[in-house]
Amino acid sequence: MLILRSSLRSLQLHRQLIVNCTRRTIRSIGTVSDNSVTIGDITVENPPIGTAPHLIPRLPLRLDFQNIENSIPPCHLSHLRWMLQKDLVLQQDFLLLGLPNLARERRQLILLYASLLGREIEYVSLSKDTSEADLKQRKEVTNNGTIYTNQAPVRAAINGRLLVLDGLEKAERNVLPTLNNLLENRELPLDDGTMLLSPDVRGEHPGGIPVHPYFRVAALGTIAEDDGTIALDPPLRSRFQARLASPVDVGDMFVTASAMSNGLLDTDTLKYLMKTVGGVSGGVSLDLIHNAVRYLEQYQDNVTPRAALNAHGIGLGGEMIETDDIVAPFEVKSVTAPKMNRSSYIETTTTKAIGDLILAGFESGNSAVALVGPKGCYKSTVAKDIVDKAGVFSELFSLHPDITARDLLQSRGTDEKGDTIWRDTPLTRAARSGKYVIMDGIDKLRSDTMSSLAMLLERGWAVLPDGTSFYANDKFRCIAIAHPPSEKSWITPEIKSMFHWINAKPLPRDELQEVLSGLFPNVSTDTLEKILNLQENLNNIVVDSDAEKEAMQLSLRKIKHICRRVDQNPEELGSIIHNCLMTSFLPELEQNIVEKCLARCGIVTNDKKFFENFFSQQYSFTEDPLLNSCKRSASNPLLVPNVEFFPNPMQENVMRQVLVSHSVGERALLITGYQGVGKNKIVDNLLSHLNCEREYTQLHRDTTIQSLMLSPSVEDGKIVFNDSPLIRAAKNGRILVLDEADKAPTEVVALLKGLIEDGQLSLPDGRVLCYDESDVHGSNHIKIHPDFRIWALTNPAVFPFQGNDLSRHMSDVFACHIVPPMDEESHRRILTSYGKGVHPDVINKLVKVWEDLRVAHETGVISYIFSVRESVSIVKHLSAFPDEGVQTAIENVLAFDRLDASLSNHLNKIFRNQGIKMVTKEKVVEAGRGVGGISTPKTRASSPKHGKEDPDNTPHVGGNTWAGGTGGSDTAGLGGRGGPYRLDKGHSIHQISDEMKAQVSEEAKQRAKEMANEALAKKLEELNMGKLDWERYNSVRARVEENIKDMKRYLKDLKKRKEERQWLHRQTSGELDENRLVEVLAGERDVFKRRGNPADYDTFLSNPINVKLVVDVSASMYRFGYDGRLERLLEATLMIMECFKGDKRFNLHITGHNGSSPKIDLVHPSMELDEATQLRVLESMVAHTQYTYAGDHTIEAIEVAVEESAPDTLVIAISDANLNRYDITLKDLKPLQSAKVHAHLIFIASLGDEADALAKAVPNERAQCCMNTSDLPLIIKKIVTSALK
Repeated sequence: MLILRSSLRSLQLHRQLIVNCTRRTIRSIGTVSDNSVTIGDITVENPPIGTAPHLIPRLPLRLDFQNIENSIPPCHLSHLRWMLQKDLVLQQDFLLLGLPNLARERRQLILLYASLLGREIEYVSLSKDTSEADLKQRKEVTNNGTIYTNQAPVRAAINGRLLVLDGLEKAERNVLPTLNNLLENRELPLDDGTMLLSPDVRGEHPGGIPVHPYFRVAALGTIAEDDGTIALDPPLRSRFQARLASPVDVGDMFVTASAMSNGLLDTDTLKYLMKTVGGVSGGVSLDLIHNAVRYLEQYQDNVTPRAALNAHGIGLGGEMIETDDIVAPFEVKSVTAPKMNRSSYIETTTTKAIGDLILAGFESGNSAVALVGPKGCYKSTVAKDIVDKAGVFSELFSLHPDITARDLLQSRGTDEKGDTIWRDTPLTRAARSGKYVIMDGIDKLRSDTMSSLAMLLERGWAVLPDGTSFYANDKFRCIAIAHPPSEKSWITPEIKSMFHWINAKPLPRDELQEVLSGLFPNVSTDTLEKILNLQENLNNIVVDSDAEKEAMQLSLRKIKHICRRVDQNPEELGSIIHNCLMTSFLPELEQNIVEKCLARCGIVTNDKKFFENFFSQQYSFTEDPLLNSCKRSASNPLLVPNVEFFPNPMQENVMRQVLVSHSVGERALLITGYQGVGKNKIVDNLLSHLNCEREYTQLHRDTTIQSLMLSPSVEDGKIVFNDSPLIRAAKNGRILVLDEADKAPTEVVALLKGLIEDGQLSLPDGRVLCYDESDVHGSNHIKIHPDFRIWALTNPAVFPFQGNDLSRHMSDVFACHIVPPMDEESHRRILTSYGKGVHPDVINKLVKVWEDLRVAHETGVISYIFSVRESVSIVKHLSAFPDEGVQTAIENVLAFDRLDASLSNHLNKIFRNQGIKMVTKEKVVEAGRGVGGISTPKTRASSPKHGKEDPDNTPHVGGNTWAGGTGGSDTAGLGGRGGPYRLDKGHSIHQISDEMKAQVSEEAKQRAKEMANEALAKKLEELNMGKLDWERYNSVRARVEENIKDMKRYLKDLKKRKEERQWLHRQTSGELDENRLVEVLAGERDVFKRRGNPADYDTFLSNPINVKLVVDVSASMYRFGYDGRLERLLEATLMIMECFKGDKRFNLHITGHNGSSPKIDLVHPSMELDEATQLRVLESMVAHTQYTYAGDHTIEAIEVAVEESAPDTLVIAISDANLNRYDITLKDLKPLQSAKVHAHLIFIASLGDEADALAKAVPNERAQCCMNTSDLPLIIKKIVTSALK
């Protein structure tokens, strides 16, 4: 029971005042004559009277005062009673606890309590960025020096307010203990020398400030769902009285929802809603249910009840509302005349439906809508269109991972006098003035940072870092844009309750064609059909790496980049697509997939025409008409590059392609290539010919978002922001060259997406860059010059390069260009230009060697990419010191690899093949085995036996006496019939016909099988007990030594990237943090940064990657061992074991399959894979091939491996199956396409071309042939490294 001792008229008057937002009554409850409040059986006389109306939360508009007891469920009334009891009766600090789903409900409960009682509150949303200064006092600089401003806890303590600490579990450890003494004794020493004193302290104390007796702390905390606990420091925990706020009972939900609805939904619909909500694990906030009911009441003819729940984050599987949920078109309010006509936007059925869903979300009372969809699928475009149609100005807020909770609302700076000030962010400006704000990239923020906006987005109340607060303008709207969640969802239960959720799917093909035809009318229908066919093909591929999958998709943005260039050069469609997808830097398997997709779509890649024209002197880049049409007039010639450039076909072809992109208006280019291919020369030479002014920036590990935009400094006691090259280029229409862009943190360059795509970028000093004239509406808005362009130069994100994968995040924003390795003719021309006195034969040899090195890298034999830069260095050396010889000059390049004996031998061999003898000699030993002919047995098949041992090991053919013979009967050997198992004595193998093998009786076959099993058991027992053959082990390892080293380097690089230290901010020691110069002026302590381990340092170790190798240990592996298949299999298996042993990042499983079983356990993750164990595994594999019964379980082995594997396991199966004999077809290999795991099949033998034909028919390169078994370790290495990326 809730009794507010006041007349109904005063309650109604209070509600009306709340609605009008004009002023607050002195008391939320009661009258002068009856000054008390009762909740349940708790009555408080003369409760505290709030005198600051802006600090008293507004009552929810949905609260029905005439039916108040039905509007508030009984459990909430019980919570309100408990809070009144703790706050004003027992005078104890209290804590509301609950599951993550109910964070919004707990927050609303405390606000409802404060609103009903008229309690002033101070609100602190805790996060990992909360510091001591946020809890006590912050320094500010004024003309009179430094002053201290009280923060929320101190203000609450002095003025007797209710301090709400939201999210106790989110604060970093040892931060909240700052308040321990304030909680326990109501005492707190402050930085300005004063001290908060308990109200019980008598007398006057210099510098003492009494804590108001009505000061209380109301905290909110979330219990982890996995273990049911909340991690709090015991001294802090013991200072609170806690209460668990459980979900509202479904029956009470129904009563409350019915009471607070407008009566427009029938009872069955309400019951369905309540039943669905009741099935949500962890409960649902009552506020969300009311919002869903209100939404469904308004749009019940347009969407289903399930969709209404999904829109409010109540979907059982995390679903959102989408266009497929619309059962009838919306009739939403919108301005018919847009603010401006944007010809680049073509509305389709889908984009209009998404726009209607956004507007419907706003009209039903939500102020924040989240639009979630994959990259390049019109999210930003639709959001901008909504703003344009609303006829209002918008703020674009581009988000990045380094943004703190404070930075979302305000940033610090200094004014002209040097006084510290707080500047509103785009979000706060929009909330104050009633604008739209587009928050791009909420998925990039930490969950604790994002949830700090809950009060603003849920209640419209902004509590700012400067100590002020305000209620958002009623017209304020927020459109948040994000990518879909991955394995670790960024949509936490608390974030889920903050938005109205809409899922944006890619446009269907017909609409996509409609958009492209409208934007690019000159592109032929046939070309558009090919592009769209390719998009569909690429969407359906299955690859091991999510990163590669994303890189191989054609988003709408990428297709636009393609169409702009195809409009100019339709014959170069294939080349343009390869550049867009950056195919050259994909792993070999993925390259093959793209090539097959292109072939199926009838897209041909052909650059021969350009080179033919170049060599026949028909093309001259300097005389290209397009070049002359794009030339500019430089106002500052010193900024125009002047570079030495030697004409050659490859680089001039790249310049021509870049020029085309530049001429069609591409705002940003991403130019990628290996080191030393001339990226800078290409760019500088092109800019020189265009007479374009260049602003140059070298990016690196320590480049920050702030330094990319502005360069802050302290002058005369105030912060001065100097324009960076980016700002200067934007204002003056120059080309900004971002060199080594992959070396900077990805989020630094990714921030430019807002500038490139959306035409707007907010700067740290409060200014805003914008392309659109209509967005320039104040002195702080700077119009971007129309000639401004960004050209970013990067290395590919492949091993051994150590940069970040910029192309994965930004390849659809930039128009991509690949600078390929130098072709032989271009290479020859460059070396000739640099080496005037070097003999042409030497240059030709170097060109040939470098081509061989390129091929060796592409095939995976070597990992380092030898560049033209190094060959030029050799030629320069020979030109200056001809007497020192070519070997000496080359040694300066190869010195890095000389201590790696295996790699050094590889390189020496490549150089020797072109007639260049190096210092180190290499010995090559090749051995082979012979193959015998057809054999006819000399005896009839009878009973199986081992046979006699021949001490001289003489070859025996066709008999039934000697063990190890071939083409005979009954004895252990090869190529014969009726023997118990295979036995190889090293002789040529003679084979008998299948007809003769069929003459063996069933009894003999059964006895042979029994003998094989007995021999296998005996052999395995000997392996565990006998002396190990170390020479055998070392001989196998030596053949794959280089592959082992190469893969280990790759795995080490992965670990190095994961363990790379990051900048930790807000430190008390280290390097000065340029982002906290204002705090430096104010004299704060946590103004440093230092390198440290990332927060998820142990995540990789706690989630190991599963790798499962399924090897063929069937009879045929032993029988046909003369071709080396068994040896290569052993080598590949040894390579895998050696690379993964002792690495806790991986769980290695190795199983075998043969005619006896589809699963033979060989290696499991708990095994210690030392040399002895590895040898036992190899010998065990040989034993299985020798003693197993004939047959094949390849298909069953794959099925078992896929079925038993954990999600995302890498499964590699190897088989030499006789496909026709065992009737293996394409349909049988369907498990290879499983989305659960990454499965591959390698055929290592074939009768005719049956295996090759079948492998080619398997989609997505999930099967391949390795007829040259020496390539097997290399193929497996490629599969593993590609998947791990």
